[in-house]
Amino acid sequence: MMVKVAVLDLNDPKNWNRWVIGMPEQVPKSSPFYSEQIQIAYVKNPKKGLLEKGVEHWHKSPIEEYYLVFQGTLKVKVEDTVFVLEPMQILAIPPNKRHKIFDYSFPVQFFTIRAPISSEKTKIESS
Repeated sequence: MMVKVAVLDLNDPKNWNRWVIGMPEQVPKSSPFYSEQIQIAYVKNPKKGLLEKGVEHWHKSPIEEYYLVFQGTLKVKVEDTVFVLEPMQILAIPPNKRHKIFDYSFPVQFFTIRAPISSEKTKIESS
């Protein structure tokens, strides 16, 4: 599918706390923000407990994941190391590294970026 030129308004609450660029479920094939190459989620002030309930996991090679913080702080555990990200910091997580968001300040705004696209087949949950 050819990428189209388009603008997505991140001030619109319907674009918060979801994948805004990528593949279905949340991005329909008809959207100019549908991509088979990259996934980007915009997270803004999620309810406490929403992010923490995610399970520790990793992504098979070649999938990389990045967290880019704009407001607040984000605590991410990668393997056995805890990173506290502050505004305008980005965390790069290579393939095959266990990780999990386990806390954040409020308010918080950040992007989660995965490239290439991850799916249930490439996301492995820790037991």
